[in-house]
Amino acid sequence: MNDLSDNDLGRHLGLTGSPNFRDAGGYAGEGGTMAWGRVFRSGHLANLSHADRERLAELQLRLIFDLRRQDERQMEPSWLPEGVTVVGADITPGSQRSAIYADSTTLGGAEAMYQFMCDINREFVESQTETYRDIFAQLLASDAQRVLFHCSAGKDRTGFAVAVLQMALGVAAEDIEADYLLSRRYYLPTEQLPRVRKKYPVDHLDDVDLLPMMQTELDYLHSAIEAMDRLYGDKNTYLSEGLGLGEQERRELRRRFMLNDAA
Repeated sequence: MNDLSDNDLGRHLGLTGSPNFRDAGGYAGEGGTMAWGRVFRSGHLANLSHADRERLAELQLRLIFDLRRQDERQMEPSWLPEGVTVVGADITPGSQRSAIYADSTTLGGAEAMYQFMCDINREFVESQTETYRDIFAQLLASDAQRVLFHCSAGKDRTGFAVAVLQMALGVAAEDIEADYLLSRRYYLPTEQLPRVRKKYPVDHLDDVDLLPMMQTELDYLHSAIEAMDRLYGDKNTYLSEGLGLGEQERRELRRRFMLNDAA
């Protein structure tokens, strides 16, 4: 596992209006190391300060994947720098089971919410693979080398997208998990409770019941990986058959986002 400090190496960008905005580079992969300043991940971009906007413009992003639903994008519209292409890629898990998405009052209790979050992450594979496949197809069809993946919190839909990209680049599982868990440091559930209560019909739930929705847990990611293994046999088959990331596509991803250690 890489001994990386996100603060020392500048992983966290310190945007006050998007606290979970960070660089996903620096991890060892197949034949090299993920380059810094190429792949970023974050929550929504609706509340950026003037300084945040200047910092974001400095990144010279060329492609942004907004993984939120259309209603979320309308509720919290992004501020975007000039010259960037934005792809809206509605990831809509939970629509069949969720009290939050279905406006139901049947879900209650912290354990039920925890299991719901595991279900959502399974659905990334079970029902959202086609959308994620299109995301990577559009990434490969572009010539972009500075890319941002973001959703609302930057931890679940985005966490899965970045984890899959890191898998394709040959990053070790323990490093993928460590990067995933950094959302614990920057997306603080207690600070997000008022926003979540405004966004979702959850008046029937106590704060303690809502917390699992805002937490970052390895069980969530592992639920998605479990679905890969169950439906496709293993992660590599999911990458190639599910997402269309065969060896040629992975070679192109390595060319864009990896630095050759021998170079």
